[in-house]
Amino acid sequence: MAYAVLLRPAAQRQLDRLRGVWYLAMRGVILALADEARPPGSIKLSGSSNLWRLRIRVDGRPWRIVYRIDDTRQEIVVTRVAPHDEGTYRGM
Repeated sequence: MAYAVLLRPAAQRQLDRLRGVWYLAMRGVILALADEARPPGSIKLSGSSNLWRLRIRVDGRPWRIVYRIDDTRQEIVVTRVAPHDEGTYRGM
């Protein structure tokens, strides 16, 4: 079943800053969430009822896509697109 994929403003800004291969890779992964909300490798974040994270490595650099799944409304809301470092999950 297909989900609607929405981006929070902060995630959209981060995505807009990317160029070339990085942009295409992130965009592809985010759009693929519409068909498979819980792809292999996705992990539910502890301490949250519906936050998930997906790892992606682009040009050798690790990135994280953090998103919420709302099964009743068939929506995925991408909350963060960030390079993986100690601040990736801060404030969530």
